[in-house]
Amino acid sequence: MIFNATLVNEALRRIERIVDLNDSFNAEVEREVERMEVPTVLKKEFSKALRGLLDPVKTPRRGFFIVVTGIDKSGKETQCFNPRRTPGVKSLMDFLLELKGEVFPISLPSYRTLLGSLVGSYLGVKDVNVKLSGEISEEHAWILWSLDRAQYNNDVKSWLNQRNHYVLARRWTESNVCYQTVRGISEDRILRFERNIEKPDLILVIDITAEEALTRSRERDRYEKLDFLEKVREKLLEISFRGLIGRTVVVNGFGSPSEVNSRLLKILNFYLRRS
Repeated sequence: MIFNATLVNEALRRIERIVDLNDSFNAEVEREVERMEVPTVLKKEFSKALRGLLDPVKTPRRGFFIVVTGIDKSGKETQCFNPRRTPGVKSLMDFLLELKGEVFPISLPSYRTLLGSLVGSYLGVKDVNVKLSGEISEEHAWILWSLDRAQYNNDVKSWLNQRNHYVLARRWTESNVCYQTVRGISEDRILRFERNIEKPDLILVIDITAEEALTRSRERDRYEKLDFLEKVREKLLEISFRGLIGRTVVVNGFGSPSEVNSRLLKILNFYLRRS
């Protein structure tokens, strides 16, 4: 699919205004989406994301929400899900399953979804099934990441309403704050837009330097440059120590995947026992 970037950009501008002016998803919001000059398939996905962004109702939480984050190439995917079965690594997902829990896994950006594919197209990621003709402005591109996350919000909320249910997410709101504030988008603007997004119970930051990230990188997207990643890491550590998004633990990301894994599992086990 190919989407006109100018029309998508205008839709993103209108979506931010909708979220700013409304406290809930209603018929008028639905009409606003229908008036957007983008294909119907995209309107449908925007509506789903807006339902997540405009749902202020808090439900009892009986489960536990874990986020694993870090700058690019810090090993988030390996530690969360270990898709390549790296020796010596017990993924956090496998660890949670061994506790007889049920896990809702989320990996962001979610390139297999339409909204996640828009993020991928913007970044220049290969093999996404969406293309943009033209360029989305940096002033509104950050909203793509928020929409990608928001499409899961109501499912996350429902999932966490049950005991022994875990949400395990690779990246969440903290990632958008770090990457986009470095590009000039204000922290308050992002947090207001994502004000109804579910907050994690525990954020694990796998910390490596920007130099190490680029050493590990083979193919680079538009955000993988030394100076940029240094600033992102600095912002990530800053909001971690402030506890901006939630309870956060910074974990040394140097060493073998097995060594990092051991640190993460020890910390996760500690906090789960306290919950």
